[in-house]
Amino acid sequence: MELNIRPVYLNGKRRFRWKYIGNDTKPKSITKNTYKDCKEKAEEKIQEVGFTKFDSQEITLNEAYESFYKRLKYKIREGVIEVGHAKDYGSFYTNHILPYFNNVDIRKIGEQEINGFVKYLTDKLFNNDLKAKTIRKIFNTLSAILQNQVDPPNRKIKRNICKDANWMTMVVTSRTKPERIDFDYWNMDLIKKIIHNIPRYEVKLICKILLECALRPSEARCLTLDDLLNFDASSNLPPIIDINKSVKSGTKKIGDPKTDNGFRQLVISNDLRDEINKYVKTLPKDQNYLFLDKTNSPIRLEAIIRGIDKSLKKLDLSLPIKRKGYFFRHYTASFWAYTSKYKNAIDLAKALGDKSIDFVQDNYIALYLKSEKEVENVDYQNKHFNWK
Repeated sequence: MELNIRPVYLNGKRRFRWKYIGNDTKPKSITKNTYKDCKEKAEEKIQEVGFTKFDSQEITLNEAYESFYKRLKYKIREGVIEVGHAKDYGSFYTNHILPYFNNVDIRKIGEQEINGFVKYLTDKLFNNDLKAKTIRKIFNTLSAILQNQVDPPNRKIKRNICKDANWMTMVVTSRTKPERIDFDYWNMDLIKKIIHNIPRYEVKLICKILLECALRPSEARCLTLDDLLNFDASSNLPPIIDINKSVKSGTKKIGDPKTDNGFRQLVISNDLRDEINKYVKTLPKDQNYLFLDKTNSPIRLEAIIRGIDKSLKKLDLSLPIKRKGYFFRHYTASFWAYTSKYKNAIDLAKALGDKSIDFVQDNYIALYLKSEKEVENVDYQNKHFNWK
């Protein structure tokens, strides 16, 4: 480590001084008669307290990350991001960013340093140590850490050098091809059989709701009595489940749905209505939530996954799409497209509470689009492409 030791003159005598910032954030210094003595004391101090900050204007990489992580925790509380995302950021920082840069003053990260980091990442990519998507996520994590120091109220650096160029131009990410479900084999009867063989009744019932409504597990886990509309069997109105909240990932906190489109109402079958009504009668009188565990918290996602796994093991089956607790949502979205309940991505996206029309189009509508409309063009083809 290079120490910024400078000569000073005190009472006409030349001495050597090393300045640093103490743990109390106040400027301090070590002054000795010789450069060697000053250096030894400085190194002892660094060994003792483990700091590398020598100037109040410095922003060490660790400081920048700690500030960034505080922002992540705020976003988690507000339901903007999930706990898993923050864990990924932490892993990328601990395993790649910090080991490469050390606890450097981020003001010293310039083009040469960024280019070296990109080379470090791409070498791992070319050696097949890391995947392209992971490489991009690691680089984007560094960019987010720096951007947090550009944005108010920090505003300690003027620009985010990670945004100066397309540093990831050599990193190619292949597009994952959506997979079709074979509904001849994975028909509705087989899916019902999987649910029927889930041993725990609460999990079995929640899976029926997931299947009928294509809900996210986080939405079904926090359903309440107030969300059951028109559930009186004598009503002439169709039974509806009102989706208006979700359990935030990795927490017990209940907030708004995952997307702005997550607020929606979906019709269910009379059979499911009757079963839910029967189940509700077994709940304690003061319980408003449908599915609570022994700690009076929303039933855990792991309980749903565990129930599905037990059923699959009993039936000696493996799901065609590995979506764990999200399988029923994916299956039903595909089934709705396959059976033409929804014929365009906008309507299906609304039913799913999904904000990405393109994702719904590519993964559901386009995969199961029927060709009836194209048949109408046969006269046009015969008229304009006569090969005789």
